[in-house]
Amino acid sequence: MLVSYRTAGRRRLAAALAFALGTTAAAAQETGAGAQGEAARPAAAAPANKDWPCKQILVEEISLPTVWSGPPIENVEWRKDERTTDLVTLISARRTTLEAAQKAIEEFAAAAGADKNARLTALFAGVFETLNSERGHIIDGLTRFGRKQKALATRIRAENSELQKNPTETPPGVEPADDPATQKLQLDLRIFDEGRKSLSFACEAPTLVEQRLFALARAIQNEME
Repeated sequence: MLVSYRTAGRRRLAAALAFALGTTAAAAQETGAGAQGEAARPAAAAPANKDWPCKQILVEEISLPTVWSGPPIENVEWRKDERTTDLVTLISARRTTLEAAQKAIEEFAAAAGADKNARLTALFAGVFETLNSERGHIIDGLTRFGRKQKALATRIRAENSELQKNPTETPPGVEPADDPATQKLQLDLRIFDEGRKSLSFACEAPTLVEQRLFALARAIQNEME
């Protein structure tokens, strides 16, 4: 009975292992099938990052022409003006609703006077730099997470392989569920699966940044003459 119980328990672990690691493999295969949003879609996608854990296509940086058709922003020193800097911080923050951001942009444009286009261009330069940088940090974090998940998957395989070597052996006085090796595998599987589930939300973050940048760019350009 003990042998049967232990074998059944390991079969359940094997099934969980196949599900967890199989899900990761499926996500990797779908990497070329998704899209991160209109704002970041270049003519050609960047080379695949083997540590990228999301099914969405990885685009390292947002392409400027996809979000901005106004004046050039290269070498625009937007930090020189305190009001511009403050507004960049305000409207780039996710806690600021797009409605509030749009109203703030309208007020900024109304007070800009004859230099309105130049000041709005500087405003967008700041928003583009800020949100592109934020998105880059998010991508770096997701990539690090993907690397950790891959390392954990490798460890799970090794732990499972070790358990399968002697499926009927149990130390005297130890219940199968109390076996330290089994508990370690179960814990790692749980951590892996929790990480997998959290990715469905985390992988949307770059797209949300892109969408915000696109909306802000449109609001700024609508105020230009």
